Amino acid sequence: MPRKLSNPKTAALLAATTTLAACTGVTVSRVDHANQYNPFETAAAGGGDRQMRVVVLGNPFDTPQAELEGAVIAAMQDSNFGVPLNFALDPANPDTSRPFRVVMAFNPDGIRDPGKLCEATDNLKTASSDGGRVTLMAAFCSKESYLSHAIARAGDVGGTGSETFGDMIFQLTASLFPSRNPNDQSAGEPPLPAT
Repeated sequence: MPRKLSNPKTAALLAATTTLAACTGVTVSRVDHANQYNPFETAAAGGGDRQMRVVVLGNPFDTPQAELEGAVIAAMQDSNFGVPLNFALDPANPDTSRPFRVVMAFNPDGIRDPGKLCEATDNLKTASSDGGRVTLMAAFCSKESYLSHAIARAGDVGGTGSETFGDMIFQLTASLFPSRNPNDQSAGEPPLPAT
């Protein structure tokens, strides 16, 4: 018997993600949330007047890195209906008591586990885009450990101005920051299904 989604926000996120995937061919997989993922702590670290640090590694487009980073941040800001967060490359008001950051890596070479991005440095090897196909790995990190991670893949990503690019970032960010930890059973509800 199918399980009903009791949380309307979760149901809306699932519906929106499914609709976007059908329109643009974006696939999000390998989504995982550590038991330590806490949406309230996350919101305290990057919501309100605070900003969450974002690190963008790799560049599969013929675009300056600064332009790519700006497009990533803009698309991430549009995905805030799970946990409301503010994203920045160099946060003006970070929460120093919570060393959180988001690492996004375009076409990472040699990394198969997105959770390993929390250990990555700026010298991470990345591959060029193969005929518009892009793989984007992301991890929400606390120091060297992941709190959530996922992988998005899409074909025909025409660059930072394409609809597919925006949808890819949107879906990936939304999967990293749900309003409830999918593993949380404190309210008597079963864990949310993995995607």
